[in-house]
Amino acid sequence: MLAKPTKGVNIVLKRFENIRFTCEYKYDGFRGQIHYYTKKGQSAPTVAIYSRNLENMTIAYPDVVEFLEKHIATLDNCDDFILDAELVAYDTVNDKILPFQLLTQRSRKIVTTKDLQTIVCLNAFDLLYLNGESLLKKNFIDRRTLLHKHITESKGKFHHAVY
Repeated sequence: MLAKPTKGVNIVLKRFENIRFTCEYKYDGFRGQIHYYTKKGQSAPTVAIYSRNLENMTIAYPDVVEFLEKHIATLDNCDDFILDAELVAYDTVNDKILPFQLLTQRSRKIVTTKDLQTIVCLNAFDLLYLNGESLLKKNFIDRRTLLHKHITESKGKFHHAVY
């Protein structure tokens, strides 16, 4: 679902004429695939964050990992999942997304206290796997419905993508 530029909305509408489709807000951040799973006998869940190119980015986002470990543990019927999301810098005081450049300054190797001053918010737009079941053969509307049902928002930390 990599976005591609177009010369105008009319071209897009013509291409999808008589076809059901959805449009989403374009977030100015890093695309992240979030893996969350628990194992029997494991005291804490495992959270991993991968880039679009499958680079493991988990070490750069310990704040996101900590939030997910705590937030998901409070939810019913959500033991394991993989979701697609956009990680964005977020201003919780003014309730808005900040420029992408704030995220690019975050170290990918050793995250410092200074790095963690930039709050990162996940904007989830697709659920690929849930509780032991691949959702890839389900249609997008059903996957999005499951996402909204199983993973609740937390202002400034986890939002469902706007469409």
